Amino acid sequence: MNLPDSNKERELTSVDNREQLIGMIYRAAAEPEYWPDLLEHLYMMPELQRSESNDPSSAKLSQMLDAVSPQLSIVESQYSQRNQLLLEHFNQALNIAKRIYQLEEKNHSLNSLLDHIPVGVILVNAQSEVLLTNELAEETLQLGQGLYQKDKNLVTQQSESTRLLKKYIEELSSLGPNESSSRGLPIQIDGETEVQTMVILSPVNHLQNPTLERNASVVVFISPSRPDVELDLGAFADGYHLTPKEARIVNYIAQGMSPPDIADKIFVSYNTVRTQLKSVFKKTGVSSQSELASLVLTGPWGMLSQNSRHFGFSEIQNSDAKYFTLADQRVLCYQEYGDPKGKALVYCHSILGCRLENFFDQIDIAKQLGLRLISVDRPGFGGSDYCEGYSFLKWAEDLNALLTHLNLDKVELVGYATGGVYAACCAATIPEKISHLTIISSGDALTFDSDYQATAKLYRMHMKLARDFPSMHRLFTNILDKGLHKDPNKLFKVLARDLEGTDVELFESPQFKDKFGRYLKESKTQGGNAFSDEVRQVMAPWGFNIEDVKLSTQLFHGEQDKHIPLVLAERFVERAANASITVYPDQGHYMIYRQWPNILEAIAKR
Repeated sequence: MNLPDSNKERELTSVDNREQLIGMIYRAAAEPEYWPDLLEHLYMMPELQRSESNDPSSAKLSQMLDAVSPQLSIVESQYSQRNQLLLEHFNQALNIAKRIYQLEEKNHSLNSLLDHIPVGVILVNAQSEVLLTNELAEETLQLGQGLYQKDKNLVTQQSESTRLLKKYIEELSSLGPNESSSRGLPIQIDGETEVQTMVILSPVNHLQNPTLERNASVVVFISPSRPDVELDLGAFADGYHLTPKEARIVNYIAQGMSPPDIADKIFVSYNTVRTQLKSVFKKTGVSSQSELASLVLTGPWGMLSQNSRHFGFSEIQNSDAKYFTLADQRVLCYQEYGDPKGKALVYCHSILGCRLENFFDQIDIAKQLGLRLISVDRPGFGGSDYCEGYSFLKWAEDLNALLTHLNLDKVELVGYATGGVYAACCAATIPEKISHLTIISSGDALTFDSDYQATAKLYRMHMKLARDFPSMHRLFTNILDKGLHKDPNKLFKVLARDLEGTDVELFESPQFKDKFGRYLKESKTQGGNAFSDEVRQVMAPWGFNIEDVKLSTQLFHGEQDKHIPLVLAERFVERAANASITVYPDQGHYMIYRQWPNILEAIAKR
């Protein structure tokens, strides 16, 4: 039921029922996507909030977090017995979350192994219930390629094939530890006259492998039946001394095609196919088509062509990415857009983004404006190597090395959100390499209590947690990262809570979600450590002074920005020697998705 705004705000700002809060704590432990809700509630509880004053009687949230940190034991303090009990529950929930996280990592290792097996793999129990699938098998089930899942059971589209499938699974499930066998079953795909799905079934109870699903009895191997997928049988042909023509026959047999269909497909006689198949049988030591398919699909020889694998990463694995090796052997990943001979513009991405952040990527606006846009992944983001203890000053050194490598004497520099701080550091420390500085939705550091009060609640929580307890923040970041990958829509719900102006409309747009999701997914390919490090770094001394930014600087900011409040941008302008600001009314932190063309045009005109 939807609550009125006033009731919703009251629910978010106060949780008086301790039992309800304890329930939230353990729910977050079991379901990581609920950690943002829990932490937001904790930060808004009056008796647990970190006081910005020096009042020693206030129970500070920082003390609470210190008490529940995994590295520290809960100590007896001035907290009441009720609050002490709450802390114990919170500490226990953290331990549960860590154990769940570790178990998921082990399970992820098994799933990754199965995903690298070059055919579809399904683990089932004796009752034909599906227990685990790899990506290729999942794709087959979703597309209805002869097999699908009904009420947890693996079935086919034809009753007779389903009966045989269940019969074979029951037979193989009853084999003893020292018995091994396999059965083959070609399954017709509805609407197709010549393509079948070849299924090979083998028992797994004799493997005695504790990492497999405990109740698994049979492993089902599925040959690829999509016309764009072929088996790479080079190693198989070499191992059994097959001719190229014989290897081609094996490929079609493994895909479930019958000899007459193969003859029609390759325009030879049926007798020719039979002759080649007999030769294959002799060389491989099998006596039937199902045994041959089993040998290919369950043996070490067959591999799917890498060009045919569909892992869903095509939008991320961008062939335009370039790499530069620094003096300490770390690698920086960058990407170029626009006109290769145009005015050079280096882009510093946001803390939730990466080199792919090109907000009108359906149109090459940079090229139209004569700009050479160079977007660089910071260490730990996208394709750039992670670096422990990274800093704003270290980024200036890395960027300087990259510019030298690219033979660029001087460039324009633009930074968005946290990237604006990195850009400002470069302007202050290597001004000879920068001709002009542009900062978008960024500004001075959070310093005063009023600065924090002007930020979104969840953003404020992240900043304070990273400042006071970095190890705790890193743990939370990785737990949240797991939860948000589990339910990506949760991220948009969390981020959208405190938005205003046109940001609200953006977060309801499927096009925005697609872009933002792609940028975030590539940003987190190495995990959440770099994100956590950057939040902590923003909250620590920056290592340079804004007063040292003496270059011509243009700021663009949304009046309704709740991540980096407008007051921070205005304070930056006051402190920098030669800065001005353009403010967009009724727009927020994500106004760059709307204003990117205008910003690039302003840069191009200089």
